[in-house]
Amino acid sequence: MLNIGNRRELFVDDCLLDAQKTTARRVLHHPVRRELIMTNDAPWEADGWVYYTVFEDQGLFRMYYLSMPMYNVEHTRHDPPFHHINYAESRDGVHWVKPELNLFEFQGSRKNNIVMITDTMDAFHVFRDTNPACPSSQRYKAVYTRPGHELWCMTSGDGIHFENGWLMCSQGHFDSYNSAFYDPLRQQYFCYFRDFHDGIRDIRYMTSADFRTWSAPQRISYRRCTRDYQMYTNNVQPYFRAPHLFVAFPTRYTDRGEWTKGYDALCGAEHRKWRMQFNPRFGTALTDGLFMVSRDGGSFYRYGEAFLTPGPESRKRWLYGDAYAAYGMLATPTQVYGEDRELSFYSVNNCWTDEPAQVFRYTLRMDGFVSIRADEEEQQVVTLPFLFAGSSLHINFSTSAAGSVRISLLDEAGNALDGFDSGELFGDSTDRRVAFAGDLSSLNAKPVRLRFLLQDADLFSFKFDA
Repeated sequence: MLNIGNRRELFVDDCLLDAQKTTARRVLHHPVRRELIMTNDAPWEADGWVYYTVFEDQGLFRMYYLSMPMYNVEHTRHDPPFHHINYAESRDGVHWVKPELNLFEFQGSRKNNIVMITDTMDAFHVFRDTNPACPSSQRYKAVYTRPGHELWCMTSGDGIHFENGWLMCSQGHFDSYNSAFYDPLRQQYFCYFRDFHDGIRDIRYMTSADFRTWSAPQRISYRRCTRDYQMYTNNVQPYFRAPHLFVAFPTRYTDRGEWTKGYDALCGAEHRKWRMQFNPRFGTALTDGLFMVSRDGGSFYRYGEAFLTPGPESRKRWLYGDAYAAYGMLATPTQVYGEDRELSFYSVNNCWTDEPAQVFRYTLRMDGFVSIRADEEEQQVVTLPFLFAGSSLHINFSTSAAGSVRISLLDEAGNALDGFDSGELFGDSTDRRVAFAGDLSSLNAKPVRLRFLLQDADLFSFKFDA
């Protein structure tokens, strides 16, 4: 039987639901594009690539990104003349600063935000290592690709000055964004990277106790939407509000293979045809972003509909390189005083267009990846039996003015427990405390179920607390 203790549970998969008794439907939500937060128009940034990393570091938001011109100076070859890893930081996730690091010279000046110059890196993933055994001099780790299909790491004590590390793996292709992180719950590192099977791009993973000795790579599997999509990136990461869940925002690669009338009708046809001189797929391939989640790091519940789409058509959109989500998400304040915090994501426009790359912020409510929804007709959600620890129940939910949520606790057999009916709840809160007449702590370590009656409402998550 599942023992959730006092961890937050999201309705992102079918792990908790009694499918025979649940009538409400699961809905995938989509981030909303907000403001332009950065234009990469410095001469060392060019029209960029799409690999960005963001993470929160003790109150500071850090961003690392790869920049390079996609063509040679004469625009006759897809041949980037330089690869730079750049750094930016922010206190609110909206206003970003590119500090003058004075580390590397470009065109006779060190006044730039370059943290690494290379002609070989395909991506540069950085994370803060929270392993208590990690030496302070290696607190920040970077994962990158070397020629010959090798995955290597670098280390840093401050996140700015990096030193060469060691070979991590040579059993993969790695020509994409490869990621790694430390999982304190399982007390091990996870690394996700790109490989192929039967010519199809896929995602592999491996684990390590010390970041040096790694398990043999394994291909991840899918429990929903098992269609063999081309998976270009992985973007797997623990969700900070429920770290037992790994959420992921991979890029899906779609190539229809030949030019059709559909491409003529799509925006930017002439630019698309121009790109095809370098490779036909540069004109016919398109990209969007998916959402998936895992409870063990190897088996993922994947949604087949896009989480992040290329968006409204414009002069140079709907290209191979659109709708890549930056790795990471941030908890940021909203623009309205007093509202709950929201999740900020980042994605790039103008990739491969010979125009400066533009970084936009996207937002989603906390835990807002997926909800259980009912429209105007009342529907119910019933969980499987579970054990919990805590004396109060908190929910993340949203209703209309006429809508409602009503919560009951049931015993293992599905019978209502006296004193545990919430009555009608309505509103929109990421952390509403639910009042019961009974003492929730009396049910600790006893098998229970939750029943939610929904009407014109969305239910995102719940959590028992002390």
